[in-house]
Amino acid sequence: LLLVERNQPQFDRLENLYIDHNSIVTLKLSTHHTLKNLTLSHNDWDCNSLRALFRTLTQPAVDDADQHCKIDYHLEHGLCCKESDKPYLDRLLQYIAMTSVVEKQRKKESCSAINAIHSVQSLVHFIKQQGDVPLQGNAQLEAEVNELRAEVQKLTNEQIQQEQLLQGLHAEIDTNLRRYYLPKDELARPSDSLNKLFTHLKERH
Repeated sequence: LLLVERNQPQFDRLENLYIDHNSIVTLKLSTHHTLKNLTLSHNDWDCNSLRALFRTLTQPAVDDADQHCKIDYHLEHGLCCKESDKPYLDRLLQYIAMTSVVEKQRKKESCSAINAIHSVQSLVHFIKQQGDVPLQGNAQLEAEVNELRAEVQKLTNEQIQQEQLLQGLHAEIDTNLRRYYLPKDELARPSDSLNKLFTHLKERH
């Protein structure tokens, strides 16, 4: 659970709401709510949203609190939150970075250029699938998605440049293999062909 902004009619009729231990960034309640018990700890609060939320709450209604906060988070009204101008984009980039670290640890190898390209391609494909679907009711989220689309386009252009550079390097390796009359294994990786070329040159000298 990440975003809770369109549940005000349902929440206004509740007396007890337990939403601790989620990943909630924003929550909106009306001033007419009837909540008597509310738990909010262990979430991923945006500080601005949290301040706005507490303007509609009375302190006794909140039944829990955080004790320790992660790096870049601090306590506000007894709950850990993070200051961010673009909370949705910030959490998305944070999630991507965290996923990348987990993948590196799981595979026990550094992230290769090919993996990075595939990640960008997947993200581009997802954005294209979404098309121009309007994100009604949340101008901030729409602005952040547009910014993300621009960033994806930038990464795509960089990917194309890297692929062109890579193709040029592969062609250069093939040229030197022919130059020194070395057989090319079509199933070998370019790095293996390059090592073969280096070995041959070392033996010549």
